[in-house]
Order: sequence, then structure tokens, then C-alpha cells
Amino acid sequence: MSDIVVQDNFLDEEYFKELQFGITSPQFPWYMSGIISGYSNVEGNVFFPSDDYQMVHTVYNKDGDVEGSEYLFQFTDFYNQLRLMFSAMDMYSCQRVKVNLLKRQNKIIEGGMHIDMYDSPFNSLTSVLYMNTNNGYTRLETGEKIESVANRLVTFPTRIKHTGSTNNCDALYRCILNINWIKKEQD
Repeated sequence: MSDIVVQDNFLDEEYFKELQFGITSPQFPWYMSGIISGYSNVEGNVFFPSDDYQMVHTVYNKDGDVEGSEYLFQFTDFYNQLRLMFSAMDMYSCQRVKVNLLKRQNKIIEGGMHIDMYDSPFNSLTSVLYMNTNNGYTRLETGEKIESVANRLVTFPTRIKHTGSTNNCDALYRCILNINWIKKEQD
């Protein structure tokens, strides 16, 4: 089996649309976060250099707060809506779930290669569920480039560096669900 698995139409269409609706509703809480450089606080003003920011919602983080992000929750109500997805993934343990939303730009901008959780167990996986179709993508250090197609799930070992991008097409934003997890042991 390949270390990188791409699954189109991963979730039942009705369930996927429910998740989309929840994330894009006016009641869904979003928080501003730096993409590469983080942010600086100068005299009480949060500053993001150029367009180096995204909107995030940390649904679940096993280790609690993320360094430098005092406004993130360890567990939000949206987590319960993901249980069917976790079951479809054959998840044993969840480490972190985060929703990222990047606004459309004039040009494609990559965020920079990274590993989501450096201290995760060796058997942990990273999955990206694309919430909308656009011309953004995920690029892996192995050379693969996975296009953002709604309801596509890409899964790879957490130790593989990756980066995301903005989009510059008609879609107003690029939205993904980023999941760090451990798969159930196969019998």
C-alpha cells in the first residue's frame, strides 16, 4: 500500500454538505492565525505581514493549546458532527482536528513545508478533507501535488512534510479540514 492515499467522494454527499453548511454558517467561530510567520502584537495590535494569515477553527487538540495561540479550544461542539467521518476513516485515536480557510488571492501562494505535529507517534497520519473545489492544492515533500476537490480526502504519514496554498480562481476561499490521527490496527 502506498504511503499516500487519495480518496474522491470520501463521505456520503448529504453528510458532506451538512459539514460544509456548518463550516460556512455565520455562527461558525473563526479565529485569525498566521500561516508561516505567526503574528506579532505591537502595542496591542495584532499584525500579520502582507497576506500571511488564515482563518482557523481548532475543533480538537489532544494536547490542549497550540503554542502562541491562546484563543484556540481544546474541544469544540463541531467535533461531534465529525463522528461519522472518523468512523469512515477507521480512526483509533484523534490527535488534532483543525479547519483552515484561506481567502482568494491574486496569485497562488504556498504556505511553506511543515509537519503538523512533530512529537506525534510514528504511526500517526495526517489527512486533509477538501471542503470546496478551487485551484489551490496540497504539495508534499515527496513531489505529489493534490488538487483541492470538494469531498476528496488525502492521507499520508504525519512525518511527511507538506504545504497548502491559496487559490486564485472564482472560488472565494480555499477551505480544508486537517486531521491528525492514528488508524485502528488491522486484524
